[in-house]
Amino acid sequence: MWPLKVRLAGTARDGRSPMSFVAPTRYISRMTDNTRDDAGIQRVTITDENELATVAELRSRLALVPVALERWDRIARIPSKVGSQMALDNAASGWRQVSHGITQQLHHAADTLRALTVLIPPEGPLTIPYVAHYSVARSALEAASLALWVLAPDDPRLRVHRHIRNAWREVSADAEMTAAAMKAIAADPAMGLTAMLDKGRKQTKAWKSKHVAQIRACARRTGIADPTESNRTVGFAEIVRDASAATGVRAAYAEMVWREISGLCHPSMMRSVRAMDIEEIADHGDGTFSAMFTSNAAKGKYSVDAAFLAFTTAVELFGVRKITPGDPCAYTPA
Repeated sequence: MWPLKVRLAGTARDGRSPMSFVAPTRYISRMTDNTRDDAGIQRVTITDENELATVAELRSRLALVPVALERWDRIARIPSKVGSQMALDNAASGWRQVSHGITQQLHHAADTLRALTVLIPPEGPLTIPYVAHYSVARSALEAASLALWVLAPDDPRLRVHRHIRNAWREVSADAEMTAAAMKAIAADPAMGLTAMLDKGRKQTKAWKSKHVAQIRACARRTGIADPTESNRTVGFAEIVRDASAATGVRAAYAEMVWREISGLCHPSMMRSVRAMDIEEIADHGDGTFSAMFTSNAAKGKYSVDAAFLAFTTAVELFGVRKITPGDPCAYTPA
């Protein structure tokens, strides 16, 4: 059986660190059968020079987040210029405007990047979480990549198509969630909510029909494929992979970062064994051994790097689309 241990990364650098940080720490998880003295979560000091350098680079990246958020705040306030690419995207997409989705996605990314600077402060004392930062970094990466995925194509019809593909993904997910809630209510009359079922089903049907009609109308106007006719919806593996082209990062790299941290966001024993730093501390001679699991500083760094790069690229491109003149003829069916 694996022993779980949390390790605290940190050491005093006496001002010699590029970030001059003092006593950074991180959690270690000690996996065992919980009957031994070495079981549980502990905090340890990082002494490896390579790891300390990686932590310093991670903090240097996070130190840039406040400036990036200020930049986003300025660009978010700029209205789309009449006749600009974004203004024409909005006109082509109807009441579900492209810019509305982009703004929400970048606000989401900005908030999660801000949260990362709380979990891993760029300055001062530091305790690196065991796994919590992976979930926040993944959320930032998904939100920023989604905005960039929609914004990146120079072909406006492709931008609109990606926008409504995502809209269908969201509608499908919410409809599935509502259906699950209705099923649970029907299966448990003791909840006292069965009287709401008929009304709830009618409201859900009307809500979904409204959104489907909008998506289909947008597809017809621009002569693009209707995503509601497909048996599948777009997923974040595709979104992150395709969005990375706009950052200059190889598509496979970006997708693998997303896939790896996605596994670390869930309680996956397999992903922990494959992706975290492991130190065997005792072989018990019965086919089991105790081991110390530590968050991998390099994985934390490239997770933050990927999210930050996608965010800053999307922010700048959004600003460009808001002011660059567009071609109204480019939105008509070929």
